[in-house]
Amino acid sequence: MKVDRLVSIIMILLDKERIGAQELAEKFEVSPRTIYRDIDSINLAGIPIRSTSGVGGGFEIMENYKVDCKVFSTTDLSAILMGLSSLSNMGHGEELANALAKVKSFVPADRAKDIELKTNQLYVDLNTWMGNKNIKPYLKLIQTALKENRLLSFDYADRHGNKTARTVEPNQLVLKNSHWYCQCYCCDRQDFRLFKLSRITSLQLQEKFLHRENIKNRSWNFLIF
Repeated sequence: MKVDRLVSIIMILLDKERIGAQELAEKFEVSPRTIYRDIDSINLAGIPIRSTSGVGGGFEIMENYKVDCKVFSTTDLSAILMGLSSLSNMGHGEELANALAKVKSFVPADRAKDIELKTNQLYVDLNTWMGNKNIKPYLKLIQTALKENRLLSFDYADRHGNKTARTVEPNQLVLKNSHWYCQCYCCDRQDFRLFKLSRITSLQLQEKFLHRENIKNRSWNFLIF
């Protein structure tokens, strides 16, 4: 979740004098390239980040700079809070609560009521009206697999109803048109696949695996199998 990561990076930089791109990448389980893009986004938001190269180098907030709550407008804060609140059904639990608490710390007391009103003007419910009741617990299992780099095994029914047993390397969760999908490398088909969660049964965590480098920036334009 990019917003969560950006807020967390800001809080880390406020707490530490300097931190390297690799350390941040390992902490958030993303590539150093992603961290550099995040730093650019933070700079564009008005928080000046200085980069130092060489041994002991890294990122740091420029000396004597303090985060001003006015960096975020009422619209900015409302949009961030709205996005984080809408993810409550995904089961992020403590991570989401921490992110919300950090963002709310930027809300000035004189703008709190206005921001709360705007935040509550839109409610996004990611739960389906009907269908596979395993979706929510499956989301939590897949999130665990993504976080711990663990294989997943499950039975999968294709569009024709044919069932097959699969073992996959999960890469990303996708929500599209109110349906959840998991982008994976299928060990059985030796290729990349996009699996619809409502067609998955008997989902289980397996042993750890090493990420394939060519997955990170791959364009996912696959048919749903």
